[in-house]
Amino acid sequence: MLDKRPNKVSGRKPALSGQNWKVIVEAAVKVEDQSISLYTMALDNAKYPSSKVFLKELLEEEKHHKQKLEAILKDKSKMSQLGSGASEVQDLKIVDMLQDTPLSHEADYEAILVYAAKREKSTYDYYKTLALGLRGTAIEEIFSKLAQEELGHKNKLEREYDECVLSEN
Repeated sequence: MLDKRPNKVSGRKPALSGQNWKVIVEAAVKVEDQSISLYTMALDNAKYPSSKVFLKELLEEEKHHKQKLEAILKDKSKMSQLGSGASEVQDLKIVDMLQDTPLSHEADYEAILVYAAKREKSTYDYYKTLALGLRGTAIEEIFSKLAQEELGHKNKLEREYDECVLSEN
């Protein structure tokens, strides 16, 4: 017999049809690849050991996101393992009003921090929009968790910017 109860009552979330979930997760892998490239370039250009440590930490977090997403592509049951379960992260909005500028290989640490924080905001917005568009599906929670993790990265970058750039001025 078919279960005609609403999902809210039954506790189950509907699955995405066909291969749609794979296309969405593959797109998320590409987003993480872009972040990995950004932090790799920034790490290569960083001058100070403390900056290198900070950027390496962010690079490893992005690699970890990518690995989890790729694991989901191989085994859909791994969806429940994605995300840190972190609570809501505060958006400090320190760099939100700063001018967008392209990032060059000659960029200084300040430019790298601003660019990276804006990139994390963009990634947060992307994942948050995906989660909202997938409301009520099994994959919604994955993108909600990823959105919070990306906002956490932005928060770290903005705190670093505050400590290294704003405190010096």
